[in-house]
Amino acid sequence: MGILDRIFGGHGGGHGSSHGHGNSRGHGSPSSHDWGHNPAPSVSGITCPQCKAINPNGARFCGQCGTSLVPASCAKCSSVIPTGAKFCAQCGNAVI
Repeated sequence: MGILDRIFGGHGGGHGSSHGHGNSRGHGSPSSHDWGHNPAPSVSGITCPQCKAINPNGARFCGQCGTSLVPASCAKCSSVIPTGAKFCAQCGNAVI
């Protein structure tokens, strides 16, 4: 037996060897403890169309940039005007 065999002998290639030592779970097996891999917290609220900040439900203005969170309505037909629209999609009235 050479010196390298004496130094490295009995070590089955390092990590992941299947010699029955320690835990039998493979790297891809599910675990009850997924350390560092917590699911993203659920975010509820209104996203600001301008700065993308999350605001509480019911907020009328963004707490970060002051943009109105209430959809605009057409002065002529009262239809909801999408953010950034220049004209009403229902009646063609110019948005002021």
